[in-house]
Amino acid sequence: MVALAFVASAAALPKVPVDKFEPVENCGCHAAFMETWNESMHAKALIDPLYRYKLDEANKATDGAIGPFCEACHGAVAVMAGLSGAPDKMPPQARQGVTCDLCHQVIGTSEPLGNTSLKVKPDGPKRAQFRDAKSPYHKTVYSQFHETAEFCGMCHNVNHPGNGMHLEATYTEWKNGPYAAQGTVCQDCHMTPGPGVVKPYPGSAAAGGPQRDHIYIMTFAGGNVGLGDAERAEERLKAAATLEMELPDIFAPGTVQPGRVTITNSGAGHYLPTGLTEIRRMLLEVVATDSSGAENVIGTHEFGSVLKDEKGNAPAELWEAVAFSSDDRIPPKESVTDTFDVLMPEDGSVTVTARLTYRSAPEEMAEAAGVEIPTTLMASTAMTAYGSEKSRKQAASESDGTKGGGTVPLWVVAVGLIAFVSVVVLAVLRFSKGSAG
Repeated sequence: MVALAFVASAAALPKVPVDKFEPVENCGCHAAFMETWNESMHAKALIDPLYRYKLDEANKATDGAIGPFCEACHGAVAVMAGLSGAPDKMPPQARQGVTCDLCHQVIGTSEPLGNTSLKVKPDGPKRAQFRDAKSPYHKTVYSQFHETAEFCGMCHNVNHPGNGMHLEATYTEWKNGPYAAQGTVCQDCHMTPGPGVVKPYPGSAAAGGPQRDHIYIMTFAGGNVGLGDAERAEERLKAAATLEMELPDIFAPGTVQPGRVTITNSGAGHYLPTGLTEIRRMLLEVVATDSSGAENVIGTHEFGSVLKDEKGNAPAELWEAVAFSSDDRIPPKESVTDTFDVLMPEDGSVTVTARLTYRSAPEEMAEAAGVEIPTTLMASTAMTAYGSEKSRKQAASESDGTKGGGTVPLWVVAVGLIAFVSVVVLAVLRFSKGSAG
């Protein structure tokens, strides 16, 4: 068992009765938003099987000491109301995780940003980005804070409650990167349809409401294909990175040449991967295939962070961590190049394929939690090299069908077509003359 002295925990949240928050079902005027929110990981924050599994493991290891810290972000309403235990025993406002009424009663953040550093004023008015919003059912208040990345950073920066080390720094990764410099915030990508920035996105925020030049939608899609909105998560993963390969076109059979694969974080405003990356897995796999179809894995690179404990042991669990043992994730708009040895087979050709895949949890953890987490192909690229110029030309000949007279020259096709049309025309004329006689 690990003894921890927590210096920052859920105690920072105010005490608020649960009935100060509306259940999501009461937000029916925003039915379209409710539909997308319901598929999000915000809706499942407190009941996510992977989270419940890891929370149970952590509480056993720390004699329950870490539970309130984790639950403050995953179930802030429950913590503020003094509720704990199984979510299915809680009122809906508490078990619904990161709910509409929680976010729309936030008025700002305390410092330092992170670890659920939200300030909430549950006095009834709903706060959002519209200056002229009106509702027949509740008061509305304009909130510039809801348009900032700091709104998201309150929960998406996580520091160890005992020693303060950065366990998760998605907000800081954005803040120190090019997207912050150009004014692109979290909401621009994660609260608009499709990958990347989709603005303006016109629409109405409520039934019967005015048409707006731009509205945010409650997708919050990230990379969780298994438990979140699978379609939106997959399209974001496929738009997050690009691969490029360098390989000599020709080198002699039996010799080895370097193949270089460059992975670029081309579409994410934070590191790839981000979040708790000792759990999330981004893997580059490079495979060489000879002309017979035999495959050989010639290299792998798993991107992520590895934690270590105070004795230097790695990997360490979250609650034991004091520092990172390693961290090779890719910052936004930056690239990493890996080099792999490629052997030219004696048969004279080799195809090298690079695949970048992602999983939001390792297989063993998913199995223990009782869920299926798919592996998503983010990007791939391939090149073929040959043992000689003759082999290369032969392969090119086979691919365009010219080997053994396999294709017919264009002029032959044209002559044949003209002859066919002529025969048809003559037949029609003869038939016409015969009918006239």
